[in-house]
Amino acid sequence: MRIFVRLLIAVAPLLLALMFAWRMAQNGDKDIVLAIPPVVWSLTFLVSFVVLWWRKLTPGRSIGISAAIATGLVVISTVLLFVWSSWLRFW
Repeated sequence: MRIFVRLLIAVAPLLLALMFAWRMAQNGDKDIVLAIPPVVWSLTFLVSFVVLWWRKLTPGRSIGISAAIATGLVVISTVLLFVWSSWLRFW
């Protein structure tokens, strides 16, 4: 039972992000790009949660650390993307 709960915690954000992306694609919007950050966040969360689970951390600490890692990655990549795109504009 504990393994099922941990797997559900690890996979739930990814499932929600993919449902969001699928819903955006169904509408025919070109805003599917908006689904990329949640998918990247959820994949990072999944990988870091499994690694921390393997390292025998408690579920609460695993969730907190995984969320911090995933959020940091998305924020840093977004900032770098904006800096890179503004640099290309002036080059």
